Amino acid sequence: MSEDWTELYRPKSLKEVVGNPKALKELKDWAISWESGTPAKRVAVLIGSPGVGKTSAALALAIDFGWGVIEMNASDHRNGDAIRRIAIRGALSDTFTDAGEYLSHRDGRKKLIILDEADNIFGREDQGGVPAIVELIGRTQHPVILIVNDFYALSRKSSAIKSKTLQIKFNRIQTATVKGMLRRIAADRGLNASDRVLEVIANNSNGDLRAALRDLQAVGLGNNDIREEQAEIMDNRLTSRSNYELMAEIFHGSSPIRARHLIMDAQEDPEHMMLWVEENLPVAYRDAEDLLRGFQMLSRADMFLSRVKKRQYFGFWSYATELMSFGVCAAKQRPYRDFVRYQFPSYLMKMSRSKGQRAIKQAVGLKLGSACHISMKGAQQEVLPYFQMLYRMNKEFQLATTIDLGLDQEEAAFLLDEKVDSSAVKHLMQAIARKIAGESEEHDLKAPRLEQIAERPREEKQPEDALRQRSLFEY
Repeated sequence: MSEDWTELYRPKSLKEVVGNPKALKELKDWAISWESGTPAKRVAVLIGSPGVGKTSAALALAIDFGWGVIEMNASDHRNGDAIRRIAIRGALSDTFTDAGEYLSHRDGRKKLIILDEADNIFGREDQGGVPAIVELIGRTQHPVILIVNDFYALSRKSSAIKSKTLQIKFNRIQTATVKGMLRRIAADRGLNASDRVLEVIANNSNGDLRAALRDLQAVGLGNNDIREEQAEIMDNRLTSRSNYELMAEIFHGSSPIRARHLIMDAQEDPEHMMLWVEENLPVAYRDAEDLLRGFQMLSRADMFLSRVKKRQYFGFWSYATELMSFGVCAAKQRPYRDFVRYQFPSYLMKMSRSKGQRAIKQAVGLKLGSACHISMKGAQQEVLPYFQMLYRMNKEFQLATTIDLGLDQEEAAFLLDEKVDSSAVKHLMQAIARKIAGESEEHDLKAPRLEQIAERPREEKQPEDALRQRSLFEY
């Protein structure tokens, strides 16, 4: 029972991967195109929410086609050097299988390079990762799969990632499919679980098969007879689906008390929940007076949240939660029956997508602050705007400061407001490489050779009396 069931029951073939038949067919057709030569798009991007089978499908594909696997995931360092050392070197060279069999790409023997969570490459620890991925896309001689949750977060950094890759979309797995998989695993583990128990776990997973399997293992740990109340304990876990249900209860429900109970049971940060309410309030309440009263309740909730920060008294969270649930629900004077497509908070989406850019901005601010002897925050606020303007206008300044500050390709692209694979950034990095190479050659020419040093006349050593400090009495 101590084994991780997600690994124990990982599919060994594409035929064993459940859900997403269309995506699996596209993936298999892409692999077949590799068997007959080098396809136009050498890299496939698997896009979808966590737990829908993207990584399992990639590994099962390698087993079906007899390919070796080189995998880099979020636990690995994925900066430019690491990707070039592991992924690009593997994509250009031959290798051995786990059994010791030699694989030559000239004989059609392939290996699969997998970069898991490729959209989470950002920050100083992953510096240079995106340019290395672009290089991998252009140079690979072996199939490459990028696995992402948010394709926009990765593709916005480089046009090549969008235009030169095959994008395959994986959808959330249907509840009936998840339930059927849980039934087979429960039977294999000797668990006595009713259909209602499996249905509760499947509904709670929200299409995440990995989460459903871990929930089944959790309730079945040391217990072969799983009761319904044990499975319902797992139902309190907050998912995106329960957020949408909560919004429906607040805006369309007729019981403010039930809305308050639901938001209390969610056990979510009130600031996070307020973003949900703020995003969907203008869409749900069509009447102007209802909308006014709803925002009044929300503004008062925001006041209590600010007092939490100011006074560090978290008891005010309860007042804020009451106002954004009970208060907003009671603000409407008439029921709303129209269908509303509730939206995920746009603020959170923007912050998530700009995380990489903010990390690069901090790295540039740190280097500017070190050069100007000020703090990173001070450099970002006072120096960076003017520095960025000069950097874009003056080519000589651009070249000199890039070398002096040690800016990498991603940081230069940020200052130029260009993508990392744009022509402007490529020309700049090429100019820097030529300048550094020229200075190195010039330094080698100016450096004295060993025979020249040997031919130099030795300086006569002056007597110690001539070098001794004279006293005042000797004058």
